Amino acid sequence: MTSCAQCRAPVPAGARNCPRCGITLSGAELETQPGTGVHAGAPHSDVMIGRSVIDQYVVRAKLGEGGMGAVYLADQPTIGRQAVIKVIHPWLSRDASVASRFATEAKAAARLQNPHIVSIYNYGRMPDGTLFLAMEHLNGRTLAQALRAEGRLDPTRAVGIATQVCEALSHAHARGVVHRDLKPSNIMLVARDRGPEFVKVLDFGIAKLDGGEGTAAGVMLGTPQYMSPEQLTGKAVDGRSDLYALGLVLYEMLTGHPPFRADSAIAYIHKHTSEAPLPLAQARPGLRVPPALEACLLRALAKSPHQRPQTADVLADELWSALMATVDSSHVPMPRTRAPAPPKALVVLAVAGGIGVLGGIATAGWFALQSREAPRGAAASPPDAAAAPAVTAPPAVVAAPPVEPAPSAKDRQRAALRARPITELEAELQRATVLSGLPIDRIEQALREYQAAVANPPPGVDATEYRKALLADLIVTWRELAERDAGLTAIPRDRPLLELEAVFLTMASSYGVEDRHRMLLQLKNATAGEPNADALVYTTLLQWIDAYGEADEPIEIINDDDDE
Repeated sequence: MTSCAQCRAPVPAGARNCPRCGITLSGAELETQPGTGVHAGAPHSDVMIGRSVIDQYVVRAKLGEGGMGAVYLADQPTIGRQAVIKVIHPWLSRDASVASRFATEAKAAARLQNPHIVSIYNYGRMPDGTLFLAMEHLNGRTLAQALRAEGRLDPTRAVGIATQVCEALSHAHARGVVHRDLKPSNIMLVARDRGPEFVKVLDFGIAKLDGGEGTAAGVMLGTPQYMSPEQLTGKAVDGRSDLYALGLVLYEMLTGHPPFRADSAIAYIHKHTSEAPLPLAQARPGLRVPPALEACLLRALAKSPHQRPQTADVLADELWSALMATVDSSHVPMPRTRAPAPPKALVVLAVAGGIGVLGGIATAGWFALQSREAPRGAAASPPDAAAAPAVTAPPAVVAAPPVEPAPSAKDRQRAALRARPITELEAELQRATVLSGLPIDRIEQALREYQAAVANPPPGVDATEYRKALLADLIVTWRELAERDAGLTAIPRDRPLLELEAVFLTMASSYGVEDRHRMLLQLKNATAGEPNADALVYTTLLQWIDAYGEADEPIEIINDDDDE
């Protein structure tokens, strides 16, 4: 019994398709019956199977067929690797305009060298004039197959896939290549021994052959279910059209189905241009998605390109920020589940032995801040006292005013932190939680208490300043825990790797987000072949979060009044 060239599953004698993956088998895989000298079945009629392509590739099996052509699995014996050959239908290959566009787009796709984009090996014409494209062969499954098998994905995994797609889109858009047919079947999830799937985007640029100027009449560009309003209405498209398509894919990952479903291209045009997608909770009752993530998704699905994130990098950053709750949640209404409690009852963080509480610090710190920042002399006599007649009594001994203690290092840290925007503070808070060494369940409890406190500020207190004070106290406390700890080796490894990546990419740092994306990509490439790759990435990320995050330690402030 032979094995399938695609999945290596055993193939029964006489089978024309693999029983596991369903590909069409070549004649070479039809076993000869012992003693008869004849094949157990007739070779398949597909003329490509067994054929040599430009003397480099030998076609072994058919993987699928679509409107543009067929896709085959091939061997490249000269270097001992497999490839995927995409063959354009002969009647399209003979069209001069199609051939011209194919060459242009194939060259563009071949220029894209990014780990998240499938590699193009070769392209051209076979001796009979048929156009072909040879590309990287991947072991894994498409996102469409994953969704069919699993129904939907959890938000962390969905965002992890979407941000990897963003990296591919960013690389392509910077080189003038727009995908225009981004959909789950064009997103490959490459299996790895450990950790989340590695994403590869397929068919960059080649999808433009499906329609537009100079192509077969009546063929619509792209797939209507995943097309942007401007694409469906024949307007010029740019990279923001791909971001809309990615929003559709993300919606499907979260809910298990696309936001719009119709039975004709005309109906899809109406839905994409005129209808709003259902809120996620209505599309999938019982689904719990962070409000900030849903808001980010809806921005990507805006009808106007100008209302969407303008680049793939921006969308990726917004998705990570939304997932990690680092966006300004003042835009997200939070339920008021209880009346404001007295300041002394405010529970901020579990610290002592991992169980005790640090209560009232933020509130007390906020009021102390207010009193320290009051104008000097505010406690002096009222203004009309200056108009009172002078008293000629003998001078009395007046006690010297109490000397206000100099602000401590913690006070200076808090003051410096409160001067920063809330979004930066929440990003720094995530960094501090990673380095604190606290178990993740205790951290999550503290963050829930922080959110409850933010939702219920004491009466008469400025909500923004109160929120900054809460954040500053949490950050300072968790920094202390990090300094007290035995080092990075004492930090529990109970966080998902994707979450650690998000902290690294969203924290405040002198390294720009693009530089950190590049660092992370290089780290993954360097460790890809290691058996413990994820552990190496995890440890390195902890070191980077510790070393490259801006702790924003305050500088010593010289008070000019002291010199007088």
